[in-house]
Amino acid sequence: MLKNKFFFLVFLTFSTIMVSQNFGVRMGLATATITGNNDSYDFDFINSFSPGFQASILGRYVLSDVIIFKPELVYRYYTVTQKEDFDLFSNLEFDQIYSVVSADINFDIELTDKFSFIFGMGLDFMLNKKNIIYFSEKPEENIVNLNINPIDSRFDPFTNIGLCYKVNKNLLLDLQYRHLLDNWGTSNEDLPSQIASPSNGSVKIHMINVAIAILL
Repeated sequence: MLKNKFFFLVFLTFSTIMVSQNFGVRMGLATATITGNNDSYDFDFINSFSPGFQASILGRYVLSDVIIFKPELVYRYYTVTQKEDFDLFSNLEFDQIYSVVSADINFDIELTDKFSFIFGMGLDFMLNKKNIIYFSEKPEENIVNLNINPIDSRFDPFTNIGLCYKVNKNLLLDLQYRHLLDNWGTSNEDLPSQIASPSNGSVKIHMINVAIAILL
């Protein structure tokens, strides 16, 4: 069962971090935007830019002269903003606010003394979801009951790539892009069908995250 595999992965990641050669904490910005296989949603990072935050613990293993293994447990809180134009005079705006915990397994390939290329993957588990719909600028909030959906719908696999800049031996700055590998999250049939969900667009998430890590 995916639930058991996820919690095993979390336990394995945490255990690996605790015995790693270097232990660190990381904090930064988490952003997300969406696309769909049927082109209903555009990858427009500027218009959908809604910064959230992330906090994590990570470990570092130096596997060779150029390869570093970085397991990480992450909490992310982010918003996806979506606008739907119904005609020339009206539109709706949706905010979908997510709290997730992630188990990320990444590798750093050192390019220079300062820069490394990041690649790997992660598995997110959705803790909470809240939808906000703006009707003529008046918001209507709806907290989604995730328990009515299959537990597997709360897991999302991502692939990760990025760049790491080593400020000094104890300070790292990461720029990371995460791409959803599967249909996105849990849909809610009580809201208008236009809201982005797996049931009406095979929606993908694109995340651009910036974070600074302090090695202890």
